[in-house]
Amino acid sequence: MNTGQLIVASRIGLLLGAFALASTLTGCATYSESFGSIERNLSAHQYDAALKDIEKQSGSKTDRVLYLLNKGMVLRMKRDFAGSNQMLEAAKAEMEKLYAASVSENTLSFIVNDATVSYAGDDYEQVLVHLYMAFNYLELGQPNDARVEALQVDIKLREIGEKISGDKFTEDALSRYLTGLVYEELGEWSDAMIAYRKAYEAYQKYSVNFGVPIPDMLKHDLLRLAQREGLTDEAAIYSKEFGIALAQEGSLAPEQEGELVFVLNNGLAPIKREKAAGLWVPPPTVAMNATRSQKQTMPVMVNIALPYYESRPNKVLSARVSVSGKQASTQMMENIDAIARASLDSHMPAITARSIARAVAKGVIQESVDRAGNRKNDPAVELIGSLFVRVAAIATERADTRSWLTLPANVQLARLSVPPGSYTVTVDLLGAGERVIASREYPGVVISKKHKTYLTQHWVAN
Repeated sequence: MNTGQLIVASRIGLLLGAFALASTLTGCATYSESFGSIERNLSAHQYDAALKDIEKQSGSKTDRVLYLLNKGMVLRMKRDFAGSNQMLEAAKAEMEKLYAASVSENTLSFIVNDATVSYAGDDYEQVLVHLYMAFNYLELGQPNDARVEALQVDIKLREIGEKISGDKFTEDALSRYLTGLVYEELGEWSDAMIAYRKAYEAYQKYSVNFGVPIPDMLKHDLLRLAQREGLTDEAAIYSKEFGIALAQEGSLAPEQEGELVFVLNNGLAPIKREKAAGLWVPPPTVAMNATRSQKQTMPVMVNIALPYYESRPNKVLSARVSVSGKQASTQMMENIDAIARASLDSHMPAITARSIARAVAKGVIQESVDRAGNRKNDPAVELIGSLFVRVAAIATERADTRSWLTLPANVQLARLSVPPGSYTVTVDLLGAGERVIASREYPGVVISKKHKTYLTQHWVAN
């Protein structure tokens, strides 16, 4: 093979290498696309298999928070509440450490994409980690520890309110309501009343922002505690607003019964997908130097990749809980699907601005390579170098599709007062027209006098 043939072969090899790189880079799955097998195992209640899949993600430094959050939630589905809290506590510590992003990671995200930054959790996820730790403590019979998590929710919500103006998620209604339940359990009636008031204010916002009305059980709690605390005027206001009659004097004495608090974690939170568009645009310097010859420039391919949420299908609309002949239906308490979408909407202006800025920066790099090829006066070198940079620019622009994917789509609650004893609790999951989609029994659920017993069920559709 002569020198000319060697040069041609070398150039062909470089060209094929560029195409190989393109195939490798563009074939990389986004974070959400790697969740399919985990979701299938969760729907089949194969929690150990799901944990094995999650364990494969343990080596990623940038996704460590998500690894801990997802593992903590699946352990909770297994009813390993202590193990779940161990993982969620570790996730919480990582989130706090990453709250102030490092300069080096921000620089890398500007050059490559947003997914190169260590994931610290969205605002609502940073609140919900406290909520689920509180739920775990309550199912472990540790209300004082749940109280600590409730106090941390208050601190985190204040931080969010100060950080992002106009964010729709500045209050978490379910966390406020659960705080009221915890304070009642501990006999801290005044604090319970304050928590219920905050929950009431939060649900007023929820009804506008997330389509979740004020739950009937909260209305009754507000009226009951206002009367119990002697807040006559406030009780009268609630009675008129809610259309609920005031209780007769003497009927507010503490009940001798216990209470079952059933929590349905329904479905899975929406999953982030990627939408991308490639555009050929003139090189950035052409606009600044109109005299430059068109012959000396090549159009620049820029790729804009943005995330969007896609809801997971689920036919379960509510649940019916039966205990010893008594029944109660769940009420919607938290619409995580809607909260996640609203949170992404509030961040989209910044996400879009970063994507456009990266596209412009990559366009500058592409033009620099084109100029270098021109100076070498070698069309093949110019073509190969230009192609390589364009492929890299397009392939590396990926949307950040990371989120806490094992969260439910919504959280529902039902409460039943029953005499102390051990019961079999029956839960019917209902679809349209109250058609029973699935049923489950929980034997040996102990209800104690004047205390609340918490029972949680997670449902993931096939």
